[in-house]
Amino acid sequence: MTHNAEFATVIAQAEGGQEGGSSMFMLLMLAVLGLLFFMMIRRSRKAMKTQQQQRASMEPGMQVMTTFGLYGTIIEVDRDDNKAVIELSPGHFATVHLQAIGQVVEETNAEELPESDITVDDIPDYPEQASPDTPDTDYGSEYKDPRDDRDR
Repeated sequence: MTHNAEFATVIAQAEGGQEGGSSMFMLLMLAVLGLLFFMMIRRSRKAMKTQQQQRASMEPGMQVMTTFGLYGTIIEVDRDDNKAVIELSPGHFATVHLQAIGQVVEETNAEELPESDITVDDIPDYPEQASPDTPDTDYGSEYKDPRDDRDR
């Protein structure tokens, strides 16, 4: 009889342990979900803040790229209507919403590019390739097409 009582106590403790373990697992999962949600909101707020700073600093003459891939130069900015006029190429203008301007393009000057030490003399000479008229003796030079033997 004592054996059954001890067995029942062990089973009760095991079931209680499982209940406590599942609640700890649930709390851990909720904490991870909350952390991911917090990180997503933080990242989107940071991106929104940088876009607002960028839009506030836009002025005529800046090189920009729109969100749909067009490059141009800002000609006019109307902050009241949230519009900008950009020149895509000489004589071609487009009026876009300020949110359509994806990024300001930083131009690199030739003065900023590093100087290369490689000259034409440093490039190795390669042997001339075989002309297509010479037969290839490695593969298939002895090939005879069976269609040539047909009766015509």
